[in-house]
Amino acid sequence: MIVIVGESASGKTTLAKEYEEWLGFKRIVTYTTREPRQNEQDGVDYHFITDKLFERLNADGFFAETAEYNGWKYGSAKKDYVNNTVAVLTPRGLRAVKRNGIECTTIYLDVPRRDRLIKCLNRQDNIEEAYRRSLSDVGQFDGIEDEVDYILKNPGYKKTPGELIEELTAMMIAKKQQEE
Repeated sequence: MIVIVGESASGKTTLAKEYEEWLGFKRIVTYTTREPRQNEQDGVDYHFITDKLFERLNADGFFAETAEYNGWKYGSAKKDYVNNTVAVLTPRGLRAVKRNGIECTTIYLDVPRRDRLIKCLNRQDNIEEAYRRSLSDVGQFDGIEDEVDYILKNPGYKKTPGELIEELTAMMIAKKQQEE
């Protein structure tokens, strides 16, 4: 079980996809109360549910973590946190997963803010939305380095997702050897 955290546009979703495509991990599909966007499929992109059902599931302890964004609710099911799965979470989500006693390998993908903003400009994201997301990250990640198992630094996006996984694998092997 891998949990990846990182600021907006750090490449965490791309890294998660690399785990899926090359290592056979399964992405945890989040539940949401928002309406599907064009081309989104229920059960593939999200599990689209009603607000009433979300509240009932949450009250029943179904979710490992929940969040609210723009009035929509999001959450991931405890039952989905099994071996060979990968999740992309906020620091708040990561902390909730840990509070629920879910064992996972945690990774912080660290890319400098300037690089992330340039990436958003280059891929022609809505600049106001990109800036708002960047500002919303401020403070959320304070101290995250002390809460995760591994930190992958990627200034300027110089490392490919495959190279990041190779680096992480080497770090994991070295850690295991130290523990023996």
